[in-house]
Amino acid sequence: MNGNNALKEPKESLQFYGGVPMLLVPFAVMFLGILWLGISGAALPEAFWPMILLGIFVGLLLAKNKKIYVEALIEGVTSKMLAIMLFAWFLAGIMAKLLAVAGLVQGLIWGFLEMGISIAWFPLIVFLISSLISMSTGTAVGTLIAASPILFPVGYLLGGDPVLIIGAIIGGAFVGDNLAPISDTTIVSAYSQGTTIEKVVKSRIRYAVIAGVLTLIAYAVFAFTAGSGETVTLTEKLNPLGLVMIVVPILLLILMSRGKDLVEGLLYANVVGLIIAFAFGLITISDILLIDRAQFMAGGIIIDGVMSMVGVAVFTIFLMGMIGTLNRGHFLDWLMEKSSQIATTPKRAEITIVLVTLFVNALTTAGTPTMVMLGDFVRRLGHKFKITPWRRGNLLDACSTSIIGFLPYSVAVLIPFAFVGGMVDMTVHPNFTPVGVAPFVFYCIAMVLVMLFSAFTGYGRDYMTDQEHAVETIEIYGDQENYSVEPKRKTVEESSSFNNDVKKHVTV
Repeated sequence: MNGNNALKEPKESLQFYGGVPMLLVPFAVMFLGILWLGISGAALPEAFWPMILLGIFVGLLLAKNKKIYVEALIEGVTSKMLAIMLFAWFLAGIMAKLLAVAGLVQGLIWGFLEMGISIAWFPLIVFLISSLISMSTGTAVGTLIAASPILFPVGYLLGGDPVLIIGAIIGGAFVGDNLAPISDTTIVSAYSQGTTIEKVVKSRIRYAVIAGVLTLIAYAVFAFTAGSGETVTLTEKLNPLGLVMIVVPILLLILMSRGKDLVEGLLYANVVGLIIAFAFGLITISDILLIDRAQFMAGGIIIDGVMSMVGVAVFTIFLMGMIGTLNRGHFLDWLMEKSSQIATTPKRAEITIVLVTLFVNALTTAGTPTMVMLGDFVRRLGHKFKITPWRRGNLLDACSTSIIGFLPYSVAVLIPFAFVGGMVDMTVHPNFTPVGVAPFVFYCIAMVLVMLFSAFTGYGRDYMTDQEHAVETIEIYGDQENYSVEPKRKTVEESSSFNNDVKKHVTV
């Protein structure tokens, strides 16, 4: 009995010298380190490790209770979401290596040359393809995994600008993450605000169209200024047989669009890919597993594929530990309490929602979990000023699926680099780093600007009728008295009402 009571007792909060705002100092140390790496041209995922470890150590020095600080780090690392992400990334690394060895990229290059399209337009084409994939699957991570190891090598080997291509892949991945009805962020944005998926999707199209048009204009400008592109000369004979491997990513997309888990889809896709590659003579046993007894080393598709994702995986483990310190220090509660004091008008309320959502996503780089944590706060604050549920959901969703697309330490940026970073000649393209690519994720940048404009000007703002407001008041508070915009503390694990809908997808 005593044991059960002990389990229910709240854990002691993590306290830093200087108060709650000091919880941000470790993140600031990490960010400054990554920024320095970007300026020096060495912003690789593995190079991020010392920077984030330095931030973690600074946090240890600032913590009043070192034991609680370490416990918070471990709590962050032991999250279920991290386990799913790591499993999926390692399987994705295997799939990417399999497709490369089996010659899919060669086959696609052959097809592109046969069509005679100028390489200058390739980034725009990539953005459209990536957008279609994400609209079909509803997941940014799934799109990045399916598109990065295929589309990027084709464009780069044909002479395309690598930062434009990878920026197009990332931007397109977030189109569907924000718009697709089956997206986990769409589901959370609707249910957390007490409205329907149909209403949030229909009402957010206006914002996506503006951001999309701005993005297409940007790519068109780059295409026209680049001219017809350089003449591509390939010394090796291209083998179109590798095109048969396109079945593998297509199978993955079909499985995800039908609601299969990303990990399950990757397992099926890898097995089917190995069978097809063997059947067409594209790989041999030694391609899968190669053991050098003399050097005591092992390699091959599986080992090399897993190792290609180690850089982003280790960084993410450390980052989740740092996020654990925010949770244990109740930083989000403090932030919501302070920000709600500023929101005294509908305009200020929306600006607060946008800025808080952008800021917290910049800390966590995890869109869906952040939306779950902020959902109740956004609903209560918006309700206070009669802002409609779909408008609140759109502000929450658009901000959560945009800023993480161009932060250099976000997994949305690090995943593509884990796949293709090693194939780019850094002497020719010194800005091809997670920091250097940030200004070229046009869609995500445009969406942030659109939402800021919308909040400051009132574009798209809707208000509830008195009757609708009264009904929602009862839904939120139980009666029309005792208003409060401060929500009960909610963690991802405690938000069980979302679990059945969100568990289908993994997103950033």
